Formats: sequence, C-alpha cells, structure tokens
Amino acid sequence: MRTGAITLNKAKPGPDGETRTGVKISVVIPCYNHGKFLGDAVESVLRSDFEGYEIVIVNDGSTDPFTLRVFKDMAERFSDNHRVAIIHQENLGLSSARNAGIHRTTGGYILPLDADNRIRPDYLRKAVDILDRNSDIGVVYAFANLFGEKKGVWTFPPFDPRKLLIENFVEACSVFRKRIWEECNGYDPAMVIGYEDWDFWICAMEKGWKFHLIREALFDYRVRTDSMASGCNIPENHRQVIRYICEKHKDTFAGNLSALISDIRERESFIQRVYEGNGWNLLMKYYRLRDGILPEGTQRRKLFDRILHMKH
Repeated sequence: MRTGAITLNKAKPGPDGETRTGVKISVVIPCYNHGKFLGDAVESVLRSDFEGYEIVIVNDGSTDPFTLRVFKDMAERFSDNHRVAIIHQENLGLSSARNAGIHRTTGGYILPLDADNRIRPDYLRKAVDILDRNSDIGVVYAFANLFGEKKGVWTFPPFDPRKLLIENFVEACSVFRKRIWEECNGYDPAMVIGYEDWDFWICAMEKGWKFHLIREALFDYRVRTDSMASGCNIPENHRQVIRYICEKHKDTFAGNLSALISDIRERESFIQRVYEGNGWNLLMKYYRLRDGILPEGTQRRKLFDRILHMKH
C-alpha cells in the first residue's frame, strides 16, 4: 500500500467553528450498495435536535439497482433542501468516499456516518458543545448501541495514547474538527482493506489533539457478518494493515516501543493466568451446562446469550 494525496478544501470558520454558511457540523455518509440501510442513516440525522448541520451523501460507485433507485429518490426528495447534498463518484473505497464528502462540506466539525448505522438525536448537540467549549479537544467519541446480529452496548475506554497504538478503540462514528482532516491530509486512500479510521486517529494524536469520551450510547452500530470490518479479521489482511500502519507511523511506535512491549506482555500474562487458573475451567463448565440445558437455535438460548453478553 502507498500513501495517497488529495486536494484539500479548507473551511472558513467563524466563531466556535461555525462557517459562513451557518453550518457548524457536517455529517458525511458514504454509501456503496447499501441502499437498503441508507434511508435509516439519513433519517437519524434529520431527527437531530441540533439545527446547525448539513448532510453530504457520497455514492461510491454503487452498482446495485435498488441502491441506485434510492439515490434517485433522494435526489428528488432533497432537491430543494439546502441541508442535504448528494455527490457521485466511481468506486474508490471508503477513505476516498469520505474525503470526497468532507471536501464538499462547509461545517467546521465533521461526523463520518456509515450508511448502515444511525445516530441518536442528541449526538450532534452534545459533541458540538464539547468542541465549542474546549479548543484543545479535537475528537469526541461515544459509546454505541449494537443492533442487527448482536444486541447490547459497545463501551470504550477513556483515551490513552499508548493504548491507541496497540488497538483502535475510537469508533469511526466520532466527531472531529475539520482542521484535523486538513492537517492529516485526509483519510489515507491507500487503505482499502480497512483500519483507515485507526490510522486517522493516530495522526490526530500525533498532531497534539486531545480526545474526549462521552459515556453514553449516542449512535447505533449495525453488526453484520459481511461488513467491511470483518475483512480486517482475515489474518493476512490484518498483518498487512498492521505493517502498513507501523511503517507509516514508525517514529511514534519507535518512541513508545518499550512501553508497548510492556503492555503487550502484561496482556499475555493475564490471558495465561486465566487459562491456567480456575477462571478457564469455570468458563468451560458454564458452556457445557448451557449447551446441555439450552439447545442452540432455541429462543431461550438466544435470549440467554443476549443477556449474558450485554455490556453496561
């Protein structure tokens, strides 16, 4: 993979990040053949209790007939709505689609929203309030409500720079200053496999921006086995992306190498203690008991597993 370059469109911010258009935050929704979900994503933004927003929808070269019909219908529906813009491009991948959308935005703050996800009505308002009041904070992230193939609340830890170098715990659906996108030269279009948001957050951290966690579920994350994120779990893809990120940010990783090794060893030690201790044996006994009492595929089994894996 190689790092791509893009032409940046610098916003002209006024007080508190507001641009001359009156738009404070721009929601960018890339879509590739996800027409069956797109309407829900757009409607979730339209239900926002914050007024100063715009929506930029990017058709990333969709070929699915249903998705193309959805775009046609939306173009007619929003033809006179200055808050909603639709742009079309050839299929270049998620990073390029986000960049194209952000290039078109006029807001000082950006929220990337995947076409199969949704935001809660108060997300924009709460994120904007934090960024307006704290000029040193560049990124606002929040918990997520899981829906689709898994239910529950997806929680994230408070920001830790060292932890971010080990794994990405800042979801892509986070609000950031457009200035960060400019400073980082956008999302890396070479990262077509995934993890482009992790790379982006590392860059934001390197530029000295602070991250703020809102401990509330402010967006809905759809869990799908065929999602783009699942492709990153293929071992070879995972290794390739990790190597690329480490090489791209090698000075940052090298400067924290001893601490990273210590953290990784601590995690390995914890896993080993669990495996060798009673915790592992108890876990195996629990699964054998569950499988004996609640056969797989039954409604009771599904309900029990849903309760067990619910995070609070």
